Amino acid sequence: MRNASSLDYRHAASNKPAVTVHCSYVPLSCFPDYIAESTGKILAVVGFGGETLDIPPLPYFRVEVTTPPLADTHLTEVWTSTLPVIYREQGGIHYTVSGDVLFGSIRLSGSDEATMDVTTRTAYKRIFDLLQTEAYPHLIRAWNFVPDINKTINGLEQYQLFCMGRHQAFSECNRYFELALPAASAIGVRQGDLHIYFLAARHAGRQIENPRQVSAFHYPRCYGPRSPSFSRAILKEWNDGRHLYISGTASIIGHEICHNGSLDKQLQETLRNIESLLEHAGHVLEIREKIINNLSCMKIYMRHPDHLVQVKNSLERHFGHEMPAIYLQGDLCRSDLLLEIEAICHVRQYIGQHV
Repeated sequence: MRNASSLDYRHAASNKPAVTVHCSYVPLSCFPDYIAESTGKILAVVGFGGETLDIPPLPYFRVEVTTPPLADTHLTEVWTSTLPVIYREQGGIHYTVSGDVLFGSIRLSGSDEATMDVTTRTAYKRIFDLLQTEAYPHLIRAWNFVPDINKTINGLEQYQLFCMGRHQAFSECNRYFELALPAASAIGVRQGDLHIYFLAARHAGRQIENPRQVSAFHYPRCYGPRSPSFSRAILKEWNDGRHLYISGTASIIGHEICHNGSLDKQLQETLRNIESLLEHAGHVLEIREKIINNLSCMKIYMRHPDHLVQVKNSLERHFGHEMPAIYLQGDLCRSDLLLEIEAICHVRQYIGQHV
C-alpha cells in the first residue's frame, strides 16, 4: 500500500480505469432475477444475519455478515462490475478480481493465546500481502466486524485492541500510511470471528476528512494506545464518475460524543456530519451544487433494535422513501453511541464543473 498522494490521484483521474463498480441493495424477493441478469459480473453478494435464499446454488462470491437485519424488507448488498469477474482464494482470503478492482473477505478466529490486536494485525497483514501480490495496492473501503467490541480485557476494550493491531499492520506496510487510509466501519458482533470484507483497486482514491471532526488517526491517546486507522471518506474515480465511500459516521464533534443518551439528537448530529463531509467533498471537486442528493445508498447500524421505527421514520423524512437503506443491529465502537451511518455517494460529472 503505497502513499496515495494528490499526484497519484491526478494520475488515476487522467487514466480512468475501464471498470465501473456498483453497489445495489436488492430485496430478497427480487434477488434470483437480479442475479440471473448479472451472471458473470458479480463481485460479491453480502448477506446479513444468516439470511438464506431459497434458490439453487449459483456461481457467485457470497459474504455472510452476522449482524441481524432490523427492517421488514430484508435487503442483500450486491457488488457488480462492468467487466468479467474471476473468483480466487489465497491465504484464507476469498476474493474476486475484475479489471482494476478487487473485492475480498477474511475471517479469523481468536484464541486464548491470540488477543484481538494480534488477530487483527494478522488479518490485515494477510490482506496487504494479497493486495501486493495481486497488484491492487490501494485499499479503498473496509468493513470490520469485531466480536464483543465494547468488552474490556486487561484494561483495554476490544475496539482499542483492534485499533492497535490494525495500526501495527498499516505501519509495517507503509510508514506514510496516514496519507493512504481507507474509508472504514467497525461494528460489534456478539458472537463469531473477526470478519473483514474490503474493496481495493489498482489506482488510488483520495482521502477526505470532515471539517467538523478531528481526523480519527489524530485522536488523543485517551481513546487508546493507538489511533483508529481510517479516513472519514474516500473519493474514488471509476469509469462512470466519482464514488464517495463514506465511513461509519456518528454523533461526534471534534473527537467527543455529543448528545449522550438522546437518540434523536445523535441522529441529527450524525446527519449534520454527513452533510459537512459531502459539502467538503464538493469543495475538493470544485462542484458548486450540493451533492447530498447523489447519495445512492446507506447502511444504518443501531445498538438497540427498538430504535428502528424512530430512526427509519426520521431518515425517510430527511431523504425520502426511495433512498435504499439497510438497517442492522450492531454494537458501536463507543458504548455511548446509539447509531452509526455509512453511505455511498455517486458524483457524476456536472456541466460547469471544474476538475
